[in-house]
Amino acid sequence: MPDISAVPILTYHSLDLSGSVVSVAPEIFANQMRTLAARGFTGISLSELLDGWDGNRPLPPRPVALTFDDGFANLLEHAAPVLSGLNFHATVFVVTGRCGQTNDWPNQAPDIPRLPLLSWSELGQMAEAGFEVGAHTVTHPRLTELSPSDATKEIVESKAAIEKRLGQPVKSFAYPFGIFARTHYEVVREHFQAACSVELGKALPESDRHQLPRLDIYYLRHPILFRLFETVPGRIYIRLRGIGRCVRGAIVRRGIGTGGKEH
Repeated sequence: MPDISAVPILTYHSLDLSGSVVSVAPEIFANQMRTLAARGFTGISLSELLDGWDGNRPLPPRPVALTFDDGFANLLEHAAPVLSGLNFHATVFVVTGRCGQTNDWPNQAPDIPRLPLLSWSELGQMAEAGFEVGAHTVTHPRLTELSPSDATKEIVESKAAIEKRLGQPVKSFAYPFGIFARTHYEVVREHFQAACSVELGKALPESDRHQLPRLDIYYLRHPILFRLFETVPGRIYIRLRGIGRCVRGAIVRRGIGTGGKEH
């Protein structure tokens, strides 16, 4: 029997037609959300999940936390109307130093499309549409490649910028590329109520709230696979993908191969 207290946190990035590893076609996204609603799921923000776990508000019967990394401008056109129509909520993690620009940061993979990011004005519209706005650093670096002081600035200043611009508290954070050290974790724990990693799995009330596992939609974006979401075959599939990632990670750490990459 599955643990009914385990909640999936889905990770999206961009809604576009490029077919890249961080992209989902807008119509496929809309179909996914309608499928969730038809099966009795409710999309919620990360803050709503935490409030439910803490007993501050009841969770819906089948909650799914929806998260969007990087803050692509196409969310305003393609995600906000769909989610609003279904009364779903979500969290968008933004790179504050790039708002209104593009995702062309120095460490961006060459196969990722360069696309506009939400401006501060558009982020305000997203907040009004029911999105929680979380922090994703100032410039989207690999935190482990920075000095401790620079990494701290990336984390803390991203939170401060959102709070200043939008006038609302920032409760959540997402580690760029899912890469962080203990020192970064401690800074995040001091300034945020929760943070998302790229560990593949579902979150539990007893999970470490500053490295919550998520399910990257990359593994579920084919319609057949998405229909298996939260079914017994679907859980087996995700478990096997998680084992595969762990094996590849171990090989990389031993210097045997190149392994996969996170986004």
